[in-house]
Amino acid sequence: MARPTRRTFLGQLGAAAVVMPGLSSLPMEAGASPAPATGQASASEATYDLLIVGGRVIDPAQSLSAVRDVAILHGRIASIDENIPRAQARQVFDATDKIVTPGLIDLHSHVYEYGTPLGVNSDLVGNLSGVTTIVDAGTTGASMFPGFRRFVIEGARTRIYALLNISTAGCCTDEIYLDPRLINTRSALRVIEAHRDLIVGVKVRVRGKHEDLGHDISVMTTAREIADQTGVPIMMHWSTEPDLLAIMKAGDILAHPFNPPSENTSNIFGSQLTQADAVLPQILALKDRGIFTDGQLATTHHQWEVSEKATSQGWFPDAISTDVARNPDGTPASVLLPMSQFLHLGLSLEQVIEGVTTNPAKMFNYPEKVGSLEPGSSADVAVLELEQGSFTFGDGSRPEAHTRELRQQFVNVATVKGGVFVKGGITA
Repeated sequence: MARPTRRTFLGQLGAAAVVMPGLSSLPMEAGASPAPATGQASASEATYDLLIVGGRVIDPAQSLSAVRDVAILHGRIASIDENIPRAQARQVFDATDKIVTPGLIDLHSHVYEYGTPLGVNSDLVGNLSGVTTIVDAGTTGASMFPGFRRFVIEGARTRIYALLNISTAGCCTDEIYLDPRLINTRSALRVIEAHRDLIVGVKVRVRGKHEDLGHDISVMTTAREIADQTGVPIMMHWSTEPDLLAIMKAGDILAHPFNPPSENTSNIFGSQLTQADAVLPQILALKDRGIFTDGQLATTHHQWEVSEKATSQGWFPDAISTDVARNPDGTPASVLLPMSQFLHLGLSLEQVIEGVTTNPAKMFNYPEKVGSLEPGSSADVAVLELEQGSFTFGDGSRPEAHTRELRQQFVNVATVKGGVFVKGGITA
C-alpha cells in the first residue's frame, strides 16, 4: 500500500507550492482590490478584510472549542463570534466541517535547506502545511547563523525563529565532542545579542551516556551561563542523568523522550537496552520543576513500543514537533504527521492542538504573539480536516518492522499568515 502520509503531506503541498488559488486577490496583497462576491461588502463598506465562517474553532489559549466565525482586519484577529454577517467582510472562506486553529507552531525543526544535510524547505513544512511559525532547533552555531538568517530566514514566508547551537559549528553530529574550541562563550553571546529578534534560546546536543557525563556537564554548565546572561532558555537533547537534569531550570526544554532502546541514547525509561516498566521519577519530576518536554513521533527519535508504554501511563510531552522533518524515506514531513500519531496515542483533539499552539507559544519569548486567535494577535490561522481511512505509520526507526494502522490523519486545507492566504483561497 502506498504511504498515505507522503501522498497527503507532499502531493498536495507540491502542487500548492506552484500557484496558490486566490492568492492574487487577497486583501493584504499589495495593490489588490478584488470585487466582492455576492452578499459581501465592497472595500469601502467592509468591517473586516476576511471572514472564516462555520468551522470548529479550537484555541486552547482561550479555552475555546466550538463552531465560531473568525474575523480578520489589517492582518490581525478582529473578532471571534457566532454568525458574523458575511456582508461585513470583503472576502469569506467557508470552513464548514473543518477545524480552525491558530497557525501551528513546529517547536523543533531543522530548516537550513542546502546549508546542512538535515535541512528541509521551511515553507513546504511550514506555511503550506498550516505551520506559520517554526523554531529551528540549533542547526547553526555562532559561525553559521548569519548565513542562515541571510539565505533562509529573511526569504521565507514562514516565520522562523532559532535556537543557537552551543557549538560554533552547529549540528548535527557529536558537535560538542569534535573540538573544545567549538564551545566559544564569547562568540555565542555576541551572536545572540546581535540577533535578538530571531534567536530565542540555546541548544545543547549532549550524548547523555553515563561515561560521557563529565564532558556533558561541562558543556551544559557553559550553556547555562550563556542562557542566564542573555535571558533565554536551554533546549537539551534527551538524557535521564540526574546530574545533567539538575543543571536545567524552569523554562528549559528537554527534547526526544521516545528514543528507541539503545546503549547510546536514553529515553523516559532510562538508557537500558531492555526497557524499564515505568517512567523514571526524575522525568515525572520535570513538570513540577517547570521544565518543558518536546516530543516527536514518526520523523525521528521514536519507537512505537516506547511511546505506547509511556502514554499508557499517562505521560505525554508538552509540545509536539518534528525535529528532523523527514519521513523515513527522506521526503519532507510537517508537524501534521506527529499530530496524527499523538491523536492515535490517546490525546484529545484539543490536546493535540494545544501541543502545536498554546504550549509552544509559552516556551519561548517570541517577539510576535503566536499560538492564539485572541483578538489583536497576528492573524495566523490553520484550517484543517481529519481525513478518515486506514493509514500506515512507521516510527522513524525501522518502518517495515514498527508500524501502526491509524484511522484518521490531519490534512491542511488552508493557511492564513498575517491575514494573507498562503495556501488555499476564497471559497465563498
